Amino acid sequence: MTPLRSQNQDSGLRSVFQHDVLASVVVFLVALPLCMGIAIASGASVAAGLVTGIVGGIIVGMLAGSPLQVSGPAAGLTVIVYQAIATHGIEMLGLIVLLAGVFQLAAGAARLAQWFRAVSPAVIKGMLTGIGVLIFASQFHVMVDDKPKGSGLSNLASLPEAISKAFGMPQLASREERDFRTRALKDLGELHRRQLELEARVAEGLHDHPHAPQSPEREAVVHETDVKAIAALVAEQQSVADSLARMTDTMAEFAVDPEHHLTSGLKAAQAAQGTVAVALDDLAAGHTETAMQSQKAAAAALGKVLDRLKSHHLAAYIGVATILLLIAWQTVVPRRFRMVPAPLVAIVFATTVAAVFSLPVLYVEIPDKPLANLHFVTPSLLSDVPWAGILQTALVVAVVASAETLLCAVAVDQLHTGPRTRFDRELAAQGIGNIVCGFLGALPMTGVIVRSAANVQAGGKSRWSSVLHGVWLLVFVV
Repeated sequence: MTPLRSQNQDSGLRSVFQHDVLASVVVFLVALPLCMGIAIASGASVAAGLVTGIVGGIIVGMLAGSPLQVSGPAAGLTVIVYQAIATHGIEMLGLIVLLAGVFQLAAGAARLAQWFRAVSPAVIKGMLTGIGVLIFASQFHVMVDDKPKGSGLSNLASLPEAISKAFGMPQLASREERDFRTRALKDLGELHRRQLELEARVAEGLHDHPHAPQSPEREAVVHETDVKAIAALVAEQQSVADSLARMTDTMAEFAVDPEHHLTSGLKAAQAAQGTVAVALDDLAAGHTETAMQSQKAAAAALGKVLDRLKSHHLAAYIGVATILLLIAWQTVVPRRFRMVPAPLVAIVFATTVAAVFSLPVLYVEIPDKPLANLHFVTPSLLSDVPWAGILQTALVVAVVASAETLLCAVAVDQLHTGPRTRFDRELAAQGIGNIVCGFLGALPMTGVIVRSAANVQAGGKSRWSSVLHGVWLLVFVV
């Protein structure tokens, strides 16, 4: 018996190294940009998507009832998560995901997975198609380096405007100028974010001290606190003003010709300098009431400069080329090359072209400390929770995520001849994964078909391919 057991163990290890390690690398390369992209589309930080991918790979991969299914952040939940963040705030996202996980774990323990499977696939596919339309409507604006509008209907109604921005002849100019515009887009985006934070801090200060204190002792304490707070705000506003001035001077060196395509951006930057200077003067003088208005004006002015520097048509060309390559790889390319997933090919192509030609388009920004942007569920967070709205949203997330996961599991079963899915175990594993993601303030997860299909096509034979792809994501983050 011992030699037979040893032989089986050796065979299992050999299979892991021969099949699952390679498959895990392929899945990792597909999952990495998808985790980041879905997080951005959901209105969350890049770290929230990456953490969900890690948890979905390592924890859910070990517990899953569908060994070859890969779990992670899903596009099907993007609209729901975006709306949840807009309604309840990013701080509540973790609590929503945690509660959704509790619902899923309870449903799995109660063996309710068959109820989800009893729902007609046409209903689920129709629901996901509707969500897909909303995702398309919002992300089309992102594809042309624009901002999504406030709602799905607004995004759909403004598609003609977005399409009009996509038309135009490329203006590559010199390499030096392209490098400047690429840096300027990044730096202006950061300045705009800092200005919005300043606006929020000034508004918070007015909210905390709307009236004068009642006692002289209390007045002295508050006055000293206000002086320090205002000094910090003034220093931050001065830093924004200095950075904008340096950027404007560099822009002026390129836009020496009135017909130069940077001229409109230069004029907007010069106007923004005046608006930021007014905001600085109001803060320095302690004019808190007028400072609120000047802060809003400064943020709007910086946003206008950012819009003037964007190359909507270049971003659109890259986006359309990526979509066409996705389609061609799945239809025209010989089948023997399709082991390499189409999303991976398209993303590598688009990234390479943008980097080689230094295209002045918006890029995904990875913060120096990505995990610092996560909002953990803490006891203090539970002190002021709108439970009715939070529970309702969590239930919606749980139902949609469970339906999508189990539908994906059925599809994955049709792609291979290995062990069939144990649906209740899979649902419980998803619940545990979402509970962990909720504690960490990450995105909700589901079983995802693109990564699961890539896993099967790349030769994955066991749950180790999913687990190892989570390990590679963890190594990337670290």
